[in-house]
Amino acid sequence: MKIFWRGSLVLITAGLLAGANGAEARAKRVGQIPNGGVSGCANCHNSTAGGGPRNTFGQMIETGFLGAAGSAGNVQWGPELAKMDADGDGATNGQELSDPDGLWKSGDADPDDAAVVTLPGDAKSHPPIPVASALEATTWAQVKEAMQELFK
Repeated sequence: MKIFWRGSLVLITAGLLAGANGAEARAKRVGQIPNGGVSGCANCHNSTAGGGPRNTFGQMIETGFLGAAGSAGNVQWGPELAKMDADGDGATNGQELSDPDGLWKSGDADPDDAAVVTLPGDAKSHPPIPVASALEATTWAQVKEAMQELFK
């Protein structure tokens, strides 16, 4: 009976360690994208707890932006991934993670304010659409016309 319990304990311990290693291997990816810690695993997964199906951003990373296949792969963040729009919401991955040019490197401080970060794999989560000021909406023709009126 002692052998049975020892064997069971060894199997349970091995299972727990294997599960921890798998989770740890993927959790590192949160720090491999700018502002990854804001939304954690939800950046790439449908579940905020991670694991399970990936959202469109996670699928994009898995199919083209990992340094190696599987859990050992590191995210290859850069200009190419930043300029893409994984969820089709009109904002690039870089805009949603506050690194529009893809210049952030793993280990750098997170860019911008965490309050403006949105999910690059969720079309319902996107930065607000900028509203042009009256000056920005004015054309040069309108400015020229106003100047001519001013100096008549």
